[in-house]
Amino acid sequence: MKPLLRALEVLSVLELLSIAVLLVNRFSVDLDGVAPMIGPIHGALYLAVAVTALFGRDLLLRTRLMALIPVLGGVLTLVNVRREARR
Repeated sequence: MKPLLRALEVLSVLELLSIAVLLVNRFSVDLDGVAPMIGPIHGALYLAVAVTALFGRDLLLRTRLMALIPVLGGVLTLVNVRREARR
């Protein structure tokens, strides 16, 4: 797998995990310290996925645009990266 695709895959998984932590916390126990701690991490991961996808060479336009969608961008990018790795 190309290094760019591998980096996008790792960043997408981390972004997906961070949004999962935020959503589970919000809709279950709603601990006060989780959102202020995980929120900025999730934001940084979202931006990392978006910037990496936008400036990455040899990526399909679909992968670049899907990376910009909030909440689902990590999942959609992960699916598209795995699809691109097979071609």
